[in-house]
Amino acid sequence: VAHDLRKSLASQLVITIAAGIRCADLSRWLGGYQRIVRVMPNTPALVLAGISGLYAMPSASADDRKNAETILGAVGVTLWLEREDQLDAVTAVSGSGPAYVFYFIEALQQAAIELGFNAEQSRLLVQQTFSGAVSLAAQSSEEAAVLRARVTSRSGTTERALMSMETDRVKAAIVRAVHAAAERSRELGGEFSRD
Repeated sequence: VAHDLRKSLASQLVITIAAGIRCADLSRWLGGYQRIVRVMPNTPALVLAGISGLYAMPSASADDRKNAETILGAVGVTLWLEREDQLDAVTAVSGSGPAYVFYFIEALQQAAIELGFNAEQSRLLVQQTFSGAVSLAAQSSEEAAVLRARVTSRSGTTERALMSMETDRVKAAIVRAVHAAAERSRELGGEFSRD
């Protein structure tokens, strides 16, 4: 596609959301064209609640950056990155992040069903819990750890659940998983950089 597009490029801004395709490689495939902004959005953009990490090649102008930000800002929040390699981390955290949240939602819904709720009730309980918790975190100036501690009464139900997760090293597993996703993003960049 890039080889076909390069014949049409004169002064247009190229915005790419292709995961793992580095700007230098896309530029090479476009015949050296360098007005490129690379973006990693996420699927909540479908409901205008996404976040997109953006990186502009040095040849992209201030207007190019503004235009890219306007386009991606229409579907959520934008975050400019100083280095292109930071997009691997953005991919791992927010690009893949919705899948991690959905995975946790699946688990909570399964537990709710096992505890006697039907599928519709389970869905309502879990989705509203996530939505409410995210809203609370977004509106609070306090760290997530403080908010979590407020829900965790000593010797209570939440403490028991969190102790079970700590025993199973859930937090460490999540951190490892995100690092694995970042590593895979780096690997993809390397694979695509070969001609």
